Amino acid sequence: MSPKPPLPGLDDASLVWQSPAQCQSIDAARRAVLCDETSLTARLKQLSEGDFAVEVLQEGWIHLKTRALLAAFGPVASGHRFWSRHVILRGRDEAWVMAHSLLPEHAVCSPLGEVMDLQSRPLGEFLFQHPGLVRTNLELVKTTGDTWGRRSLFSLYNKPIMVAEFFMQAFPFDVALTQLSAD
Repeated sequence: MSPKPPLPGLDDASLVWQSPAQCQSIDAARRAVLCDETSLTARLKQLSEGDFAVEVLQEGWIHLKTRALLAAFGPVASGHRFWSRHVILRGRDEAWVMAHSLLPEHAVCSPLGEVMDLQSRPLGEFLFQHPGLVRTNLELVKTTGDTWGRRSLFSLYNKPIMVAEFFMQAFPFDVALTQLSAD
């Protein structure tokens, strides 16, 4: 079995996810960046001036252990498998974001099944090329130190995929906010 990723993932039951309105301890700049609903991949490519890479840490089939997380995917059996993918998104050769995605097995028969073959290509680039992509349930979490994360449930072809992104210490929030304000 592979070692655990350096930051928590979607299946970490110790995390307390909250709506952006419930997160009182977050500063306005971080909130603006975390609540930006455009493609994080596109934002990272812009921030890094093209020096962007995806490092796959771990991927494979898992069974979810927390009922609340399982319930977020709708009516699926407790033994249902999920394709789990942990990656580091790097800008300028620094680890900026740790991302974790979960795709239920029943979604593999749709075009979302391509997620299993992404290798070092970014998930966001795949998702945001589809005009039918719907994002719901944006939630935030504070993890260790000053690390913040966000998660969303996306729907594409009427199939769900959940994505969490944890913004690491090296992530340039100040530059991202300036860029976001200019858009």
